[in-house]
Amino acid sequence: MLLEREAELASAAVRLRGAAAGHGSVLLVEGPLGAGRSSFLEALAQRAERFRVLRAQASRSERWLAGGVVDQLVESAGCDEATAEAGSGRRSREDAPRGPTAERVPLGTVLEGLPGEDGVLVIVDDLHWSDAESLAELSRSVSERRGRRVVFAFSLPSGAVPDPGSVLRGLVDGADVRIGLRALGPGSVRHLVEAALGGPADEAFVEALRVRSAGSPLMLRSLLDEAYALGLEPRAEHAELARTLRSDPLCQYLSAFLRSRPGSVRRVVHALCVLGFEADQRVAARLAGLNTPGYTEAVGSLDLWGLGRPGADGSGTLVWDALADGIPADDLTVLRNHAAVLLHRAGHPMEAAAGHLLAVQTLRAPQAVRILRAAAGSAQARGAPRDAARYLRKALSDGSCTGLLRARVLADLVAVEREFATVAALRHVVEALPLFDSARDRGAIAVQLGPLLYQPAESGIAVLTRDLAAELGSADAGDGAAAELALRLEARHYALGDQDPVILRAALRRLDGLGRRPPVRTQGERELLSALVHVAFVTNNASAERVADLGGPLLALEPPDPRHAHTPLPLLVNALTAAEHTEMTVHWLDAVGRRVDPRGTGAEAAVLRAERALVALSHGRTAEARRAVVRPDAVPDPEANALPAICSAILAIVTLHGDEPELAEEFLTGDPPRRQDQYHAALLHMARGLLAARRRRDPIALHHFRTAGERLERIGWTNPAVLPWSSRAALLHHRLGNQEQALAAGQFELERARRWGAPSAVGRALVALGRVTPGRRGTAVLAEAVSVLEGSTNLDELCRALYAYGSREGVEGRRAGEALRRARALSVVCGADRVTQQIRVQIGRSPAAPELTPSEARVARLAANGLRNADIAQRLQVSKRMIERYLTNAYRKLDISGRDALPPNIGTE
Repeated sequence: MLLEREAELASAAVRLRGAAAGHGSVLLVEGPLGAGRSSFLEALAQRAERFRVLRAQASRSERWLAGGVVDQLVESAGCDEATAEAGSGRRSREDAPRGPTAERVPLGTVLEGLPGEDGVLVIVDDLHWSDAESLAELSRSVSERRGRRVVFAFSLPSGAVPDPGSVLRGLVDGADVRIGLRALGPGSVRHLVEAALGGPADEAFVEALRVRSAGSPLMLRSLLDEAYALGLEPRAEHAELARTLRSDPLCQYLSAFLRSRPGSVRRVVHALCVLGFEADQRVAARLAGLNTPGYTEAVGSLDLWGLGRPGADGSGTLVWDALADGIPADDLTVLRNHAAVLLHRAGHPMEAAAGHLLAVQTLRAPQAVRILRAAAGSAQARGAPRDAARYLRKALSDGSCTGLLRARVLADLVAVEREFATVAALRHVVEALPLFDSARDRGAIAVQLGPLLYQPAESGIAVLTRDLAAELGSADAGDGAAAELALRLEARHYALGDQDPVILRAALRRLDGLGRRPPVRTQGERELLSALVHVAFVTNNASAERVADLGGPLLALEPPDPRHAHTPLPLLVNALTAAEHTEMTVHWLDAVGRRVDPRGTGAEAAVLRAERALVALSHGRTAEARRAVVRPDAVPDPEANALPAICSAILAIVTLHGDEPELAEEFLTGDPPRRQDQYHAALLHMARGLLAARRRRDPIALHHFRTAGERLERIGWTNPAVLPWSSRAALLHHRLGNQEQALAAGQFELERARRWGAPSAVGRALVALGRVTPGRRGTAVLAEAVSVLEGSTNLDELCRALYAYGSREGVEGRRAGEALRRARALSVVCGADRVTQQIRVQIGRSPAAPELTPSEARVARLAANGLRNADIAQRLQVSKRMIERYLTNAYRKLDISGRDALPPNIGTE
């Protein structure tokens, strides 16, 4: 069945009727590649029921057969005598001499002698491939058509423009009617889809095939054959796959078609397949090896053949995909390398040139590395480090990228990989270091990564930074750049060696040597002081007040840049939050956050979330801290092969504070092995100790707590704010009946906490000591803990102290009740679920939330789970203003600042 050709067939039928009346004519059927010219001629033959039909199919491979097309016509007429007489005429032009025309019965004579009620229909498909003898014979017969009952129907591609003065040109120009075939519309496409695949067909699927084929019957049939072979059904869910269908037979057909075109056209097709249709015409012409007029003429031929650029909706892409598939692999490699050079020379964006180099397996362009490095710089400038890394990795594959050039490419790669592929970045630092000649170059790449991203035990980088710092520090006193680099390397040396007692002692001496007001004018000075303050904090050799005194001015001068994640600055943030010096820290982190994608998965976003979690923990808002770092909605990044060390540690600390030791253990055991990281091991023992204690396996729990302490003591980390292992051991000793050991462990932590001086650390130690101290003395210690923690920013520690005091036997009833009620309210604010449940049991009440109405509790719960006000309003079918009112009431009753402080379980029983 021929679709959407009724008008054209009606026009041809008029000529058939005219021929029956003795008015012969010539029909020329034109159309782009795949438009269905052959099908149209066949449909015309079926309509010529009372005509004798002669058929011939010209082909490129048979152009050497003298009189071949005429022989086909004669043979199809069934004229035995004519065929016998003309048989000797079919011979090779090269292998046989041309016989005189008299050897073959003239076509005109054959036409006159054929029986037919209405006349004769002569069909020649692909007239342009006819041999010269046949064209001459057809020309003579056509010239005699007047007064004869004959119709000549020839087909020709739209772009086949014969040479002026040729016989073929005369046949084309002498046509009485020219019929152009157009693309199929949506209705016809639907009909063919349903006939081939079974209906009904979804509109999205039909449209996908229409766009892909551009309505070409040939292309559409090829796609339908492929869809049938793949078992696709014409449903909406298969529409996306339909947009990418390809056909091997079609590729072969188009390759053969292209081989028949002039060389200039083939080269233009190849150039456009490589560059795309929006390419600079000058570049495309040069890639095709043509001048501007030659290129314009070739493009015009493509348009005539129906091979013009795809439509704005992507229609016609199948043809060009098939043509591209037909380019030999070696030719494509050469073209893409050449295209990159041409685009670069023409001043096009570097990434446009580099894209062609990414698409080849072998780099052959003389400036490939230069182009790829420049493209990486452009990608990094637009905030696309992964694209930049792809360009640089490709540059490393070039055979010319060796020695110092390779080192520089590796340095560029480290600068972009450190954001999302930290292990790869470290590996490339180690590879690049021996390739550089100077200490300054080696130092420059070594400081690309901050101490949080290194794994010193595996890379030996700590020793390297020390040696490089010493070498650069001994440079000329006037070399400020070398001195600055030496300070940054020294900072990394101390930070990376923070578990080596020898390096810790050297760092403390260095801090003492800087005086009461260390210099913080330059980046190197600030990085050095950050590392030294970190050492002083973990070793408990500086009070919380001193840490705040050193770190506050430093943070005030440090620009709020997400790239601080690649320096020792996060270690300073950790120390400041432990010292409860958070006001300036919060403002600084907020400024950093305005430059980071909140849903980012890179190292900079991960470190920022970890730092914000530390601030939240310092304020005792456990639920808020958990939301910052435990992200179930995060999309896994296949290239992010390791979290910075501080992030995995903080994940564990947050979940330990949230009474989720099983989750902490999962984080710590899932982290890449840190064989000599004693702090990591201590955290793991802490998590396993809490798990054992929960299961009432007290001796095992005590062993884990003591082992955690031994790990930290071994490396000189004595600050209980780092990990309060001794207070946990005190509680286990008490539960096992070891009273003296319990008091000793509690007192041990309290002494160290007082030396540190932060109220949260002191109050936590007092709570543990008070719980293991019998009688009024223990009650007094708990009261002191509450008093100390009233001056702390840590609401969670205050909540736990109030709970311990309110549930203590011997505390007067009114005071106990007031303490428990305050503890309950604070536990909801902090999101301390287990503490909330314990307090509910203690006071015999279990409200959904403190004095919240059911509507307020429901809205607060939805907001805590991440829904926006508009989403909540739509779900509950109330106005947005009403949602805002409910939330405002909930914040006021819970005494919190906003939705970030809402615990996720609010409003549940």
